[in-house]
Amino acid sequence: MADGNDTTAPNITLTTPVFGIGSHDDAVAHYVDWLGFSLDWEWRETPTTPVIMRVSRDGMALCLNEHPDVACGFGILLETTDLNALAAEWNSRRPGSVEVYLQPPYEIPCIELTDPFGNEMHFQGALPDEEWAAREKRQVRMRAYVRQRLEDGHPCPTPDELVEAIGRPVGLAMATLGEFPEYEEATRDK
Repeated sequence: MADGNDTTAPNITLTTPVFGIGSHDDAVAHYVDWLGFSLDWEWRETPTTPVIMRVSRDGMALCLNEHPDVACGFGILLETTDLNALAAEWNSRRPGSVEVYLQPPYEIPCIELTDPFGNEMHFQGALPDEEWAAREKRQVRMRAYVRQRLEDGHPCPTPDELVEAIGRPVGLAMATLGEFPEYEEATRDK
């Protein structure tokens, strides 16, 4: 029992989302055969009852539960180091099945997948360090632009006006404007 002097704190070491599934065979086809997850284990109370199984890949695990009381339609966000390679791997198994796109409003590379049961996985890629540096510089210019407009007596710009003046992404413009109370005041009644 802790005496109050214990300097060690508990750590949460693994998150395992639980997805409802409607079919063991469809889940294996989707997660193991196509997406390349390993089937770690599966369990059934009896041979005819719904399955509970765990699949994993690259240190990430999912619990897939076929019981009808477990809801489907959940979503998770997963970050990956090489989104284009992942897309190429999956397209090699099912040609044309996935496409990397820039997810608005921050324009981060992304792949969205929905399994046969309505569960969503959003795979997000990393931007190169140069792009992060360019965005940081752009945000500095955005802040200066907004300050100058306000000092000149003009109203706070909208995200679209800021993007037009400085550049994309619109999410960066929204985040920058969120730093200004004048923007909050201007949009409060809208």
